[in-house]
Amino acid sequence: MTPGVVLKSKFVMPGSAEYKKYVDYIDRDTKQLNDFRVFHSYMDYMEDDEKQGSLFTNEADQLDENTKLKLKDAFTKAEQNGSPLWQDVISFDNAWLEKKGIFISKTGELDDAKIKNVVREAMHVMLDAEQMNETAVWSAAIHYNTDNIHVHVATVEPFPSREKKKLFNKESNQWEEQYRAKRKQGTLDKMRSKVANMILDRSESRNRINEIIRGAVHDKKENTVDLANFRKTKRLFQKALLKLPEDKRQWNYGYQTINDARSYIDEIVDVYLKSYHKKDMEELGKRLDDEVELMKELYGEGSNYQNYKQTKSDDLRKRMGNAVLTEMKAYVKKEEFFQNQKKSYQRYYRKKWQSKCNLDRAIRNLQFHMRKSYHEYQKDRNYEEFDRTLDGHER
Repeated sequence: MTPGVVLKSKFVMPGSAEYKKYVDYIDRDTKQLNDFRVFHSYMDYMEDDEKQGSLFTNEADQLDENTKLKLKDAFTKAEQNGSPLWQDVISFDNAWLEKKGIFISKTGELDDAKIKNVVREAMHVMLDAEQMNETAVWSAAIHYNTDNIHVHVATVEPFPSREKKKLFNKESNQWEEQYRAKRKQGTLDKMRSKVANMILDRSESRNRINEIIRGAVHDKKENTVDLANFRKTKRLFQKALLKLPEDKRQWNYGYQTINDARSYIDEIVDVYLKSYHKKDMEELGKRLDDEVELMKELYGEGSNYQNYKQTKSDDLRKRMGNAVLTEMKAYVKKEEFFQNQKKSYQRYYRKKWQSKCNLDRAIRNLQFHMRKSYHEYQKDRNYEEFDRTLDGHER
């Protein structure tokens, strides 16, 4: 299967023949141009004048003479100041473009405005990712090759912003201090993805995918389902708790410290989604499969298009896993509160019981002493009465 979009990229350094040819190319009248050799190293081009488009930039669809002079001056200054010249070719499969309503093969008609806007957005993504939005200047041209329509883009920095390092110059066969020119692969992937997504306009479907994921997580947070007591998750819930680390600050699905509990948490998530979001999950699976098929069509068999589905599935699992862990934290906190309350009540009643015992003991002691005092009092009274009786007899 031929990919719908292909991006090829490279760069050349100041002093190279390709750099000079592109600066000279800016000056030429497009109608008289019969070659575009700056990119000759990785694609042969048709020499039909009518199939070579005119230059355009971020601001203009066509360049007047004054704008051409300013552009040439910027590229000349960039070469003098040591800026790399970045070269990109965005190539489209004509059949794919026709399927999307952008190209008509019978007439050769192309929606130039659409393609130019796509390129502009892709360049914005690239420059933003490489932190060159404020420093870079670029120009591009559409080429109407009968096999595959393609766009050539050239980018420089009149006043380079990238760091310098020693690099080997193949043309001079020696080491030189040059500005770092290599762009991150992730940047180029984003650039190509932007081109494809703008032509496909999958925003509605992808928004729905994100909506399903966020909705399931939000519902879990707001739902009154008690996973600790829900029949299907109760056992898993308790097993996961036993495997979690003591430090609750580490109760995060992305942390390796919860690896022992992860399988139980994943099973809880699966049970919950199957029980309460079965239809949503079926829709999500179908939409993800549709996206994978579209990306397969876009990028070809050798691409990593399968990663999209896996990435979205992992995102859902991570979010749901953290929602489960949040409930576990609340559960443990509640249990600890009740245990503390129980201990507090026990201490209170133990103290109260101890106070009662002390009071009973004091009362018993008081009664004892009172009885003892009363008996002694009675005894003394008896002695006094006895003495009086004896005194009466003696008289």
